Amino acid sequence: MTPDPARTLEDCPAVIFIAYTVPETAEPNGYSDWLRRVDMPFFNAIPGTRHYANWRIRSVETGETPVWDYFDFQGLESENDLDRVWFSPDLDGFRKEWLRLWGYGRGEAPPVLRHAYLMRPAAVSDRRSKDTRLTLCAGTGAAPSLGEADILWTVDSVLHKHFGGTGDGKAWNTPASEENPLGLDWIAIRHGHPGLSIQGTTLQATADLIAAPDR
Repeated sequence: MTPDPARTLEDCPAVIFIAYTVPETAEPNGYSDWLRRVDMPFFNAIPGTRHYANWRIRSVETGETPVWDYFDFQGLESENDLDRVWFSPDLDGFRKEWLRLWGYGRGEAPPVLRHAYLMRPAAVSDRRSKDTRLTLCAGTGAAPSLGEADILWTVDSVLHKHFGGTGDGKAWNTPASEENPLGLDWIAIRHGHPGLSIQGTTLQATADLIAAPDR
């Protein structure tokens, strides 16, 4: 099936990158099935979301294995949709329910898991081919050229997930230049291309698709 162009990641002007992990018991208890049935449809139904998909790292080819082995892309309809997506009335309750059902598999989650990351495209290819596997390359410093990648993003800001709403006076969106628990300044992906190589890569991983819209 060819994805609806309106729902593709390449057409999103900004993307929220969510990196996380779950307990070892999550998959035997149906976690990926829950993502397909509940999580992915819920996020794609949030007004202002154009494309939301779940991925899981299969292997790490370059760099240290990160503490996160799952990641989600939440692409926005427009630059102005960040606030209404992040403060969707149902989202805070959904986060709390996710923690109750699955949690992080540890007592105290490290900062990288307690934040999400707003990325903006630095370069996008003309390709729209999709695959159930992708190669992710990432690094620090200035963003490299697109090369053979489908999309290259720069990490623009850090979103604070457990802020408890908008009334506590704390900043929920801060520049990545101030503090960036992810430790990456740019991320690039190529669908179905295990040989992807980008200069300056400090993390290269192969990931498998769990759930995505219009598949």
